[in-house]
Amino acid sequence: MPITRRIAWILSLGLLVVTGGLGIREGITERSNGGTALQKSVTIGVFLYGVLGLASAYGLFRRRTWSVGTAIAWGLVITYVPAAAIIGFGGEPTPVGSVIAASGVTGLLALGVIWSAHMVTRDKPEIASTAR
Repeated sequence: MPITRRIAWILSLGLLVVTGGLGIREGITERSNGGTALQKSVTIGVFLYGVLGLASAYGLFRRRTWSVGTAIAWGLVITYVPAAAIIGFGGEPTPVGSVIAASGVTGLLALGVIWSAHMVTRDKPEIASTAR
């Protein structure tokens, strides 16, 4: 594996493990907090991206093709949670720029992890060849 892909793989594993561990911990400790439906969806989302993050990290470490699917699911949840948290827990005038920035940044990180999972788990790298 080329060094750039190896670095992306290691960074992706680290991000998945950290968000997975923090997500499970926070999802469990915050589950008893009441609130609106949007606030509860944030807590469920945090726990869900924790579980999906650890599952994706395991699959990515083992270089299993199913880890791309779990990374996509993780990416969707981890992109939803910041926007919902700002809207659900923020004050009345919720700044739209904050919502877009938070989800945009996490979405870009998620795309990097998904790309890394795809590149590491595919069967054969595409190599240009003149042989027929």
